Amino acid sequence: MRHLSRTLLTVLIAVVVGGVAVGACLAALIPGTVEIATAHHYTSEQVGDLKALAQPSTIYWSDGLTEMGTFGLQARDPIRSVGEVPKSVINAVIATEDRSFWTNDGIDLGAVFRAFLANVTSGRIEQGGSTITQQLVKNRILTSKRDVNRKVKEIEDALRLNDKFSKEKILVEYLNTVYFGSGSYGAKAAASRIFQKPLDQLTIGQSALLAGVISNPEGNSPFTNPDRAIRRRADVLRGEVDQGYITQAQADAANNEPLPNVKPPASNIVGRDFLQAEVLKELLADPTLGSTLKERQDRVLKGGLKVYTTFDKNLQNMALDATTNAKPQKGPDWASSLVSIDPSTGAVKAMVSGQDFGASQTNIATSPDGRQTGSTFKVITLGTALSNGYSPADTVDGSSPCSVAGYGGQAQNDEPGGGILDLWTATANSVNCAFVRIATSVGEDKVIAMAHAMGIAKQNLQRYLGLTLGIFEQNTETMATVMATIADGGVHHTPYVIQKVVAADGKVVVDRNSPGEQALDPDVAACEQNVLRRVVTGGTGTNANVAGHTIFGKTGTTDDLADAWFIGATPQLATAVWFGNWHARVPGAGFGGDSAAPVFQAFMSQALSGLPDVGLPPPGPVCARAGQFVIPEGGRSATSANAPSLFPQLPTVQPGQPTPTPTTPPTPTKPTIPPIPGQ
Repeated sequence: MRHLSRTLLTVLIAVVVGGVAVGACLAALIPGTVEIATAHHYTSEQVGDLKALAQPSTIYWSDGLTEMGTFGLQARDPIRSVGEVPKSVINAVIATEDRSFWTNDGIDLGAVFRAFLANVTSGRIEQGGSTITQQLVKNRILTSKRDVNRKVKEIEDALRLNDKFSKEKILVEYLNTVYFGSGSYGAKAAASRIFQKPLDQLTIGQSALLAGVISNPEGNSPFTNPDRAIRRRADVLRGEVDQGYITQAQADAANNEPLPNVKPPASNIVGRDFLQAEVLKELLADPTLGSTLKERQDRVLKGGLKVYTTFDKNLQNMALDATTNAKPQKGPDWASSLVSIDPSTGAVKAMVSGQDFGASQTNIATSPDGRQTGSTFKVITLGTALSNGYSPADTVDGSSPCSVAGYGGQAQNDEPGGGILDLWTATANSVNCAFVRIATSVGEDKVIAMAHAMGIAKQNLQRYLGLTLGIFEQNTETMATVMATIADGGVHHTPYVIQKVVAADGKVVVDRNSPGEQALDPDVAACEQNVLRRVVTGGTGTNANVAGHTIFGKTGTTDDLADAWFIGATPQLATAVWFGNWHARVPGAGFGGDSAAPVFQAFMSQALSGLPDVGLPPPGPVCARAGQFVIPEGGRSATSANAPSLFPQLPTVQPGQPTPTPTTPPTPTKPTIPPIPGQ
């Protein structure tokens, strides 16, 4: 071949291929040949670049080493060099697909002529006489369209590609491109998926089986057509014997090897569980990976990214154990959802939806619908009050039932307690009417603003008597974020599940490093941690106490005991737990301190094991403020001389002037509550 001039070679190619256009009559071939030879001249121009291969993206646990799964439409693990490919695979593929590969110029003229005869006989293109190089051109440069013009272009590009790349490079690219059936693209993925072993450990028989399926991946599949697979393997081995790659004895032994019998799972996996689904959701929302959704999808499903998540595998296993074994055993429709966050960064370390992924792909932990949060919302009211000059020593009327002028509806206490009590006690015992009066005293608009600052992104909060009692739905991740804000000295970090993304070329394209935003003054956060500590040591959350660690937190229970919550933290970890019926809002979940707190305790006991007890910051100046009596819709009592400076929202009263009457806000309309998932 090498002694043929390029011009002569082009004419021969045109004669061989162009004859198809005029059917089986060789005499009629010449006019078509002249036309095609005129239209297609071999030139010295360079062949185009190979199209990028679609590669799945790999997801890793937070250790950066352990694989969690993959995202992709094609299962492929690219070979980097020919040294990764065993001789048994190389020999089997060359013996079957291109016997003259090592010596030809990218095309095999003899094979082309044999294909020509077959095509002339049939009157259409049935055989292409394609070499490995031609097949690579067809799959990575051209299209699979079967016509004369494309075939001539394929041969021309094969000649150019042979000049541009080494034989080893061409072979590696070919082995990475070929489809081997059963959802396996490329030889490395095929070895792993079909034989469940590394490529370099394939036997002679297994290598021959792989080579045999290339021409008809599904038709020669050992899983769907085992008899044909056996016959095809024998053909490959016979060819290897004929070409001196193996002996007849080796072929006989290889023919007796058993076929693989475990069919690989579907390769177009796009999230097999809730964690992977969350990772995919965050990737597809990240503009760093593309300006449009289509660009991001292509990058994630075809770009071979390495995605390093924040999920800690050990903590995830602990979370699964706690939400399975420490929750009340009420039946299959009852679930416990848990989210645990690093307060210093917002990195989500563990996440459990609660229900089986196969039953519902709605992640309770992150669903925008959420569930009513009950008294866990009181941590936001408490933070708002402390931020506006109130003191834990302030006293408030906790008598039940309670209503406030200007607000429709009436609330009552579900937990024990009532009468006149300070905020330390009202918080520890979760006294509803005390917090209704505190929220309306400090101003519910301020409570709503604080909720957003502390991590509630959902825009469903409204001024309503039951705002502080958690009547507006939020998900588990959101409430974990609120608690993380308190735990990190009042700094709010947006929760995230992807730490870093590395492109196929090794370039880091995403690397999370958020400094966060100050939502609470550090002194306020320190005081609030100390107030919430009493919930665990002697209030409604004693079942959440973890021996050897200083936990602070808050219980939550909704009407009819339909939703049970506990949110709590140390500076190392903030965790929220919900328990209820995942189908619908069904009474029977119990109190948060009885149903959710034990799950929290079971998880945090394991998660904090071996870590030092960080303890709480000193209560500080906020907790040291003098107490006064809280008046709903008017702030604290203005009997103290420093009340105006402490509470700028209150008008200054000059001696001899009447005390102004607080403005009564308009009665708000009852909010529309989004439907509970499953209803």
